[in-house]
Amino acid sequence: MVTEAYRRMRDHRGVVVGVIALLALMMSACGSAASSSSTGSQPSGRHLNLVAGENFWGSVATQLGGSQVTVKSVVTDPNADPHDYQSDTSTARAFASADYVILNGAGYDGWADKLLSANSNSKRKVFTVADLLGQKEGDNPHFWYSPDYVVKVADRISSDLKSIDSTDSDYYTAQRATFTT
Repeated sequence: MVTEAYRRMRDHRGVVVGVIALLALMMSACGSAASSSSTGSQPSGRHLNLVAGENFWGSVATQLGGSQVTVKSVVTDPNADPHDYQSDTSTARAFASADYVILNGAGYDGWADKLLSANSNSKRKVFTVADLLGQKEGDNPHFWYSPDYVVKVADRISSDLKSIDSTDSDYYTAQRATFTT
């Protein structure tokens, strides 16, 4: 009986080794695909500071900017009402030192206007999503629920990052390509 069980295990050993080899091959292919997206587009080392009024736009910016950006999302609690947000000194400092600010607009993050004016920075670029989409205060400000809007926003953020940091344009192009794939 022991010899019969041993013979069955020995017969299945080839199958197990084959499955392990196949899994290893699949995992290495996944790694190759991820690393090939940035091949030829290594960043220069310049690092941009971004501020996003809300975490959903911060997440998009993080994916598009990759290793070239540090993103501070201001309103991160999904249960918080951005209309009621009260800024603190760390947020004011982030606005003051930001290279790029992304706001939702349409009255959703009106608190940001005060922070922008109190922390002037002539080199800072500000992007308001509502302006891109032709929306105004009183319209539904939940733009991130529309996949078409998110694609437009991603295109704009990518374009803006390239204009702020033209040296790394190829890197941002590669990041944008992987965003929707």
